[in-house]
This record gives sequence, C-alpha cells and structure tokens, in this order.
Amino acid sequence: MLAQPQPKRLACTHCTKTKRKCSKQRPACQRCVDKGFVCRYPAPRIKPPYDLVFSEDGTYTALGNGDPPSHSGDIRAVVESTPVFLPGEGDSALARQLQEPWFLSPSSWRIDHKGMLNAEIYFVDDTLTWFINKVRGWLGHWTSHASTPFLHATLYRTDLPEPIQDAFAALCAYQSKSPATERVVLYIVERHAQRLLEQQSLYAGDPLLVYCIICLFDGDIRARSRAEQQIATLTTWAKQLWQSAGLAVAANAAQGPSATHDSQDIPGTSLRADGTVSSVWQAWCFSESVRRTYVTATLVTAAFLTLKQGWAPCPGGITFTPGEGLWAATSAFSWWRQVSKSRVGPLQCVNARELHASSAPSDVDEFTHAVMAVSFGLDEFNQWQDKAALVMS
Repeated sequence: MLAQPQPKRLACTHCTKTKRKCSKQRPACQRCVDKGFVCRYPAPRIKPPYDLVFSEDGTYTALGNGDPPSHSGDIRAVVESTPVFLPGEGDSALARQLQEPWFLSPSSWRIDHKGMLNAEIYFVDDTLTWFINKVRGWLGHWTSHASTPFLHATLYRTDLPEPIQDAFAALCAYQSKSPATERVVLYIVERHAQRLLEQQSLYAGDPLLVYCIICLFDGDIRARSRAEQQIATLTTWAKQLWQSAGLAVAANAAQGPSATHDSQDIPGTSLRADGTVSSVWQAWCFSESVRRTYVTATLVTAAFLTLKQGWAPCPGGITFTPGEGLWAATSAFSWWRQVSKSRVGPLQCVNARELHASSAPSDVDEFTHAVMAVSFGLDEFNQWQDKAALVMS
C-alpha cells in the first residue's frame, strides 16, 4: 500500500502574523531563535473519516466510510444539534464538541437572510444612546484591559500588528484629550484612518471599526463627516473578513490535513483544531472575534444610520457564542470548564429574544446583553432583567 503523502509544513504563528519567511524548523524556527521569541506552530488538523460535497447554496453532504456529522448544512441544524452541557451530563457530548466544534462547521458561517429580504430595522432613541455608550465603553476597556467584548485578549498577546498599534495609540490619545488638544487628537485619528484606507492591511477591519466608533459619535462635525464616508468601506471589510473565515473553514473541512494556506492567510491557519482542548479554544477565540467584530460593525453602522435617517437595512442573522464566562476565560482549561457548565448554546443574533423564555440574564455575557437590547429595545431588555430579579428574590 502506498504511503500517504506528508502534509505541507506550515509556518510558525509568529512568522505568519508578521508576514516573514519561516524556516519551519522544529522545535523552533531560525527567526524565532534569533529574535528570542517563543516559537509556536499551528496545531495539525486530524483528517475526518468523511469528505464534504458542497452545493451551490452553501450546504454540504458528508460522504465516506466513517460516521458523518448528524446535522445538515443548514445553520439552524448546526445550532439545534450543538449540545448544551447541563450539570450532571456525561463526557460524551463534550467529546463530540471537541471533535466537531460547531464554529468550525462551514454552515455556521452562512448569514441567514431567510425572511429578511428588503427588511429594515428601527431603534428607539434611548436604546440607541444606551448602545452607543456601551460600545464606547468597550473601547475604554480595551485601553485598560487589552480586550473588548469583540476583540479577544489572546489575539494580540504576543504580537501587535502595526495597524492595531496605531488604533490603540490613537484611542489612548482620544480618551485623554482635553479641550486644548481635542483638534490635534481628532486630526491624528483622521490621519491614522486615512493611512489605513491606503494600506489595505490584512488587519484593517478592527482598527477602522475603532476609528468609526470614535468619530461617528464624537459630535465634531468634520470627524463625523469623514467617518460617514468610511461606512461603506467598514461594511465591505467586515464582509470580507467574514467571507475569508468562512472559506478557510470550508477548505479545512474539505481537505483535512492536506489543506495548505499562504503564510498571509491568517484565517486559514487560525481556524484549525486537532481535537485537543487547547487547539479548539484557540480556534474558538479567533472564530468568535471574527463573529463579534462583524456583529459590532453592522450594529454600529445601523445605529448611526438610524440616528441619521430613522432606519437601517437589516444585515441578516449570524451565529455566535452567548454563554457567560466563555469570553472572559483566560486559559484553555478555564474556557473548557465554562463550556461544561454553560446552559446556553450557540445563538443567532436575530433569535436573541428566545433567551427571554429559556435563560436568565446571568446565563449570557455583556456582549449578548448589548445585542439583545439594541435588537429588541431597551424596555424589553429591562423587563427581562426585572423578571429574572423577581424570580431570584
């Protein structure tokens, strides 16, 4: 029997992020040795005992000698078939989630527009004000804690790309501005945003979102006007990030360990898992950051457009992880412990109202609270919190 060809070696994570040539030596590449870096390689993906055949609408069928996933390629099936780990449950459901994480399923990267064609969304003014203040507070948390509800702390722990550095520095300057320095600071933010648009960087989406949040709601007429011109670009980049991640997941699922990615293909190298808790957690951190960045960008855009014209187009439904404690976990072990205790499975943002009947506010995290409030109104959100408080008292 012919030996199986060895999968192509991937560059280490540090060389990949910095777009440098990697010698791919083990245990450490030459560049990491010379620079004194801790050299890490992406975990290899175990080839499943089945192949995926994709149709034109994005759904897929599993074929092969092994047992294929029980769900179809529909997003709702992915959500419904993902186990919610209740206390006292055995380890079998957890083991399945390690081998077949829902967020590495190609169908989980489809945006559901069913019943939403030509749909419009509206917001009440007090809800808009609450949501805008909440998002601006998230930026403050980034400068003080190195994380936000849409940018996971692990993403840039060992390496901070230049566009992210510029956005962080500009944000720090903005938050410490005085009336005497306000004009200079806003000019710095404007110049950083303009340079970002000219560079077309791989990491451009998150910094542009930060600049738009600063300038759209600052109150300065010039800053708001410039940021309004960047809304279309922000929307396009958010979609491109989403599509890139979805294509990488589909390629990894279809090709298994034979999937190869260019050293600049960050989604391709980050959205992999080999069945270990550590690899699944790392893939989840990247996947969830992409999902939450997309949701935040679309909701910020919708909030501004509603303030301007009274309505905004509905961006469709995407699936994310709402459970409390998962995003805040600082290690693979603590994350997996939260997964085993979570009472809430993956959620489509347009179906967030379902949590009113099935979950308490304490079961989901701050990001989910914001999505629920801005999607269905602050009054309904507050009623849900008050009802839960009465039950607990």
